[in-house]
Amino acid sequence: MKQLAAIIAWTPVSWADMKPETAGKVAVVPFPDEAGLSDLYAMTAGACYRNRHRMPEWQRIALMFIEFNTIVVRDGIDSQEAHRAFLAIDEYRLKIAPDQEGATEE
Repeated sequence: MKQLAAIIAWTPVSWADMKPETAGKVAVVPFPDEAGLSDLYAMTAGACYRNRHRMPEWQRIALMFIEFNTIVVRDGIDSQEAHRAFLAIDEYRLKIAPDQEGATEE
């Protein structure tokens, strides 16, 4: 799915007492989230924020990788789990190293 149609949702590992069912998990769900899938998680990023839609593509891509870093480094999500979730985003698959699992070429 395109980045502007994707919500990144996650719950930090340290929030296990508040959201035990999704602590340490990350998912990419469609925007708009009419099914409420992102409600299961403590944090969201991506297309659910209006300003994202007004940014140039390079800025949205940079923010996507910054969010990946935040999810993994600050919030303790396993990097491979985050990678597998982010593979749902077309721009992520196009911008990672071409020999990486799940990468696609333009």
